[in-house]
Amino acid sequence: MNAFFWLAVTLLLAPAESIPAPVKPAAQPVVVLELFTSQGCSSCPPADRALQEITEKAARFGQAVYGLSFHVDYWNRLGWQDPFSSRQFTDRQRQYNRQLRTQTYTPQLIVNGQQDIIGGQRSRIEQAVAAIQKQPASSFVTVNGQMSRTAKILTVTYTLSAKGPYRVNIALVQKEARTAVGNGENGGRTLVNTNIVRQFRTIDQAGSSGSATLAIPNGLGPDQSSVLVYVQRTDNGQVVGASLL
Repeated sequence: MNAFFWLAVTLLLAPAESIPAPVKPAAQPVVVLELFTSQGCSSCPPADRALQEITEKAARFGQAVYGLSFHVDYWNRLGWQDPFSSRQFTDRQRQYNRQLRTQTYTPQLIVNGQQDIIGGQRSRIEQAVAAIQKQPASSFVTVNGQMSRTAKILTVTYTLSAKGPYRVNIALVQKEARTAVGNGENGGRTLVNTNIVRQFRTIDQAGSSGSATLAIPNGLGPDQSSVLVYVQRTDNGQVVGASLL
């Protein structure tokens, strides 16, 4: 019994530093691919497929490569009203075009807020992704996020591992949709779209923590959606962190 007594005393008096502290997740290179697309554009379906295949392959290998499809509205006047299109997304594209001094077109892919690539040029996209993945992890910040939802409202909270100045973007994404297109350049086709941004919020001059609410579109259930929280520098728009919820 004395042996058990002294063993207990020894454990109680052991120095605190002998107990390892919880390990915080380390930052890692992340890639956010923002595709500006439209169901009214005949050149867009190949770009939509390329984005889907690139992100699905990355997910299989545990890589932090995330795709977002922003459906713009300027194709709507040419015969087909894209149900996922938004003037907000057109404005976001044009903001990038001013920043990067590029033309406004579809399908246009913006890589980590820094590089403009034609959406169907898969080899160039893969090269850009590979180059970012070679960057040091110290160039990125860790993003931790949580979400809660009611029938109509999604609330997202986040914390960042470093202070900015940063802007934080929150995208509510529909994983997949099939649409029978009646008119326009893709008239008569059934299109499969993935990574569709349905709601989008930007918090400018974000602090190291915060929250935002987004309205949930009718019929978009939890099993059909995900949320991407991603961080950009305020000076040049470079993406420096992201987390998929």
